[in-house]
Amino acid sequence: MIQMQVGAFTVRQVEPSDLARVEELDQLFGNAALTRDYFEAWLRHHPEGFLVAEFNGRVWSYCMTIYLSAHQLHDNWYLDTGGGTCSTHNPYGEYLYAVSIASQKPEAARALFIASRRLFIRSHVYQTLLYGRLPHFGKWVREQGYDPSCLSYEQKRRLLGIYINLLQDPYQIFYEGLNFMPEYGVVDYLEGDEESLGCALRMVWRNPYYRPLPHAQAVVAMPEAAPTTAVAGEQQQ
Repeated sequence: MIQMQVGAFTVRQVEPSDLARVEELDQLFGNAALTRDYFEAWLRHHPEGFLVAEFNGRVWSYCMTIYLSAHQLHDNWYLDTGGGTCSTHNPYGEYLYAVSIASQKPEAARALFIASRRLFIRSHVYQTLLYGRLPHFGKWVREQGYDPSCLSYEQKRRLLGIYINLLQDPYQIFYEGLNFMPEYGVVDYLEGDEESLGCALRMVWRNPYYRPLPHAQAVVAMPEAAPTTAVAGEQQQ
């Protein structure tokens, strides 16, 4: 079981008894909050990536991360995470993907990020990918005189680019303070996130100690003999 001390917080692997508290923390996402079945699925698919930060016997933050390969990235939460179940987790993936994080204390969230880096920094992970929510974006769009429900994809993308460059969203400022570098805004990343209008900011942290996996580990063994016949559709997969 994973457990380490980061400052005043104990970062450890989640236990089934923590799920009620994790659900409570996730209510911070409002309409985008997840339900119990998601968290139970995470425990099944990748429990080692499901961490909490605890202080004085109380859980203050949780995070869930999975490994993905480049071809699995679609800039869409549901596609990237297997519908939010983390079934896409690939142990040999070179990207550490932040599925979800919620915290009642910024210090607790920071402890989780530090712990995650300690765990993977001398590994095969090339980058940490974080698609940060921008919960003030919807309010800002309305202040500019736009009706979010009437925006086209291109209008939303243009406004998102302007908003990111203003650097006024507290979430963006927090993540940049953890050395995550913004790459670009993503429209239609998370359906149901009304505050962010479904948008997010793709941010990365590059692992300075990245080392590719040895060939024997990274490549799946091929069958001794290829099938003699195949359907045309199967040949394209």
